[in-house]
Amino acid sequence: MKPLAAVLAGLLLSACADGPPEMMPSFALVDQSGTTVKSESLRGHALVVSFVFTTCVQACPLITAQLARAQARARAEKLDGRVRFVSITLDPVTDTPDVLRRYADAYGIDHTTWHFLTGASDDVARVIRAFGLATVAPDRIVHGSLVVLVDGAGRIAEQRTDLELDADRLLASLRKLLG
Repeated sequence: MKPLAAVLAGLLLSACADGPPEMMPSFALVDQSGTTVKSESLRGHALVVSFVFTTCVQACPLITAQLARAQARARAEKLDGRVRFVSITLDPVTDTPDVLRRYADAYGIDHTTWHFLTGASDDVARVIRAFGLATVAPDRIVHGSLVVLVDGAGRIAEQRTDLELDADRLLASLRKLLG
């Protein structure tokens, strides 16, 4: 009976052990200035990744405003050289680079450290699915309030789904990621 108990204990421990960290999906999308941004080019920075669409009137404006405050705080704390914000559209047909630029401007966002990304519908849908989001239901866009923190090596470190993004908690997480 002892060998069976040892085998079961080993299986239990291996099932509970953390596997390799999940990586951010690879992508090449276009930002609000029309520049292609590749996931690899973001390596070396802590990332705050969110998912928005410019015609949203519920979660997106709230999340974008809260992240804009966090971006300003990161800049004030001189973290802006090591942190990047990335918002991926859920509506690439509507959200062209020009539309995304105007959206970012409406929130007073610093374009040098925040990329609003769009691209071909299939490319955007692949990236969104890789992050675990559903993109479209019949006649409407479906999304939650997912915000993903990614470390400088591209590993997903934290996922948040709360609509109230506390800037202090977010910056504490970013400082931890930065070491």
